[in-house]
Amino acid sequence: MKQDENAQRLAKRPQPGRVRAIVLAVAVHAAFIALIVFGVRWQSMPTPPVVAELWDKLPTQQKAAPPAPQPEPPKPEPVKPPPPKPPEPTPEEAKPAPPKPDPEIAEKAEREKRERLEEERQEKERQKAAREEAAKKKKQQEEAAKKKLEQERLAKEKREQDQRRKEDQQRLAEAEQARAAASSARQQEMQQWIDKIRAKILSRANVPDTVATGTELTVHMRILPGGDVLDITVTNSTSPTYSAAIERAIRSAQPLPVPDPNSELFPQFRDLNLDFRHER
Repeated sequence: MKQDENAQRLAKRPQPGRVRAIVLAVAVHAAFIALIVFGVRWQSMPTPPVVAELWDKLPTQQKAAPPAPQPEPPKPEPVKPPPPKPPEPTPEEAKPAPPKPDPEIAEKAEREKRERLEEERQEKERQKAAREEAAKKKKQQEEAAKKKLEQERLAKEKREQDQRRKEDQQRLAEAEQARAAASSARQQEMQQWIDKIRAKILSRANVPDTVATGTELTVHMRILPGGDVLDITVTNSTSPTYSAAIERAIRSAQPLPVPDPNSELFPQFRDLNLDFRHER
């Protein structure tokens, strides 16, 4: 019983040096925290941790013994600056060294590259040949179209020339027909005037009976406007008697019937040749 009471008194007695140990622990923790804080200043400063004292049991209110003198806390060791940060490697240095290519793979890639380039070259040549063929075909088509247009133009010109030639021939034929008709009309009209002159002369002729039937002669007369005869010349006569009778008849028949001096026919009668044949 007495031993239990002694044990309880010993348990309740304050332990010497306990407070000093707590203070020293707090100081060490503070120095460690300061070292950590100053060592990582280049990083964002974290929220400082909360420091609390932990107690196993609340102290009982007893008369505490006078506190023993506490030793001065040790001075904190100077904080060493953090070691310099090693330089970061450059992108080329950071890249790992490429592995050595496999010769077979490289040869295959080179072969595929050559084949691809050859295919591209052949494709370019095919495209070039296709363009040249298209250009050649287009040129041939243009030349054919141009030749066709030229042939059509020549054919059209030939048709037009033939048409003009036909029209010219038709006009010439019509003009020739008109001239022939006009000439025929003039000849007929002239023959009519000649017949009138011959008839008037024969009506004045007094041919002797000694002149044989069928006696012929030609008379050249120069006739003045109005029908007067300026000169008479008998040619191709086989009978002077018949020639004299015809000459007398011409002078007796003046003025002869001739066209108007202003007409187109009168110039044909300025120098007129008349044939006469004696008929009984």
